[in-house]
Amino acid sequence: MAEFVVTIPKEFEEDFKKIDPLLLQISVQKLIKEKLEDFVRVEKIISKSKLKEKDALELGKKVNKSLSKRYEKLR
Repeated sequence: MAEFVVTIPKEFEEDFKKIDPLLLQISVQKLIKEKLEDFVRVEKIISKSKLKEKDALELGKKVNKSLSKRYEKLR
């Protein structure tokens, strides 16, 4: 398995110390998997589309914003 290093902002540091490392690892893996699946879906849509690159980037931003709102609701 590849290793992925993330810098955690200071304001989250104490909260991360309270979480079981295994639970944190599983949660982050799930989040990354879901996000990668979203990227693959968007790429598939874009590859079949006749949109210009600018339009495709805008669509991707809208998808990301929508997903961000969905994840915020889950908190």
